[in-house]
Amino acid sequence: MSVMAWVDFGQEHREGMDRLLDAFRDESTVDELGIGTVRDAFADMMFPGTSTLHTRARYLLFVSWLATSVAAQRLPLERATGELRRRETQLIEALVAGDPEGGVIGRVSRARLKRMPSEVYWGALGRYRIRRCDEGPQQHFRTVTALPVPPHEEEDDAPRHLHDPHFAQLPPVPDGLDTVIDFDLTREEAEFLDERIQATCPGSYLAWLVRHRTPDDAAYPWDSELIDDLDEEPAVVVAHARRLRHLYQGAPLLYNLLLSRLKGWAEGVENYEERLDTWSASDELRTSVQEWDSKAFWQVVLGQRRVNIGTRSFVDAWVDLVRSDPAQGWRSEAAADLVRQREGRLKRSRSRFDNPDALAAWEGEAGVAGLHYRWASASTLVNDIRDGRER
Repeated sequence: MSVMAWVDFGQEHREGMDRLLDAFRDESTVDELGIGTVRDAFADMMFPGTSTLHTRARYLLFVSWLATSVAAQRLPLERATGELRRRETQLIEALVAGDPEGGVIGRVSRARLKRMPSEVYWGALGRYRIRRCDEGPQQHFRTVTALPVPPHEEEDDAPRHLHDPHFAQLPPVPDGLDTVIDFDLTREEAEFLDERIQATCPGSYLAWLVRHRTPDDAAYPWDSELIDDLDEEPAVVVAHARRLRHLYQGAPLLYNLLLSRLKGWAEGVENYEERLDTWSASDELRTSVQEWDSKAFWQVVLGQRRVNIGTRSFVDAWVDLVRSDPAQGWRSEAAADLVRQREGRLKRSRSRFDNPDALAAWEGEAGVAGLHYRWASASTLVNDIRDGRER
């Protein structure tokens, strides 16, 4: 029998595991050819603190308000954990009542939700130093039980501020957390989140956007109307991320084409050949080929996180192949061998090229969403904050 259990490592390790689990839950992050470390390096540089599971900015405050209010009761650990879950379940119902289409985590599962917002957003609270303790929720509740009970605010009409030495001074708690509430930030709440991001993520694209641009429905973080007059430091990162997306896009398309051929699926072969022709003829690819600087690229990536030599070699080999013949390189046997060998090294006996059961489980598309670097979550965060500041 297999058993999966959590070991209470440090907060940094725990948050790294959270990011890994997030990737498994989000189909847009499926990484069949193993460049997730490179993709996530750029996502962390551009949009620190974000996750593919994040939906709305106000969750950063919802979770903080609920966690600090439970901590203020100084309950034993088991009761505190249960009370937090009870309040988060109430919050789900309040958001469904007030803003059902706004991105409610648990809108379908309700009380059966396995991973509550406090787990999803806990890492971001630490990254923005809204939470100032390097502990998970349970350890936080253990720690605060030894502290004095905070003073009670007597005035009924006074804003409800929650005092927790392990959290920043939060904006007042709004009414409706347990009845009806929505995701619209007040001006004070938006300014608080803006200040936290500026203080903890200086020089990032996220911090710049919060002050300078409203993404609205921009499809990509490098849309021209967003990056006009962007500061040099984030501009360099965004440019490298853009080039990698366009150069790498053909690799997962070729992977799926090879599987289509292996499976004898004529419609799939036609589909992926057309998509590869479109990619190889695109202006975006041509520009990225001309601008690519391998040395500068890896300096940026390795300054953020370690990338193993196998991943680096694969990325370099694929980019070199594409740059040598942008229009026809994907048709070469060298390109096919590169993709087959890469999947074989990653999956070994579970490679779809060698394992009939794995090939049979392939549903016709895997890992072709492209590199988006958590843009959907990050742009919503920025939109929410900028909208709130205008209220």
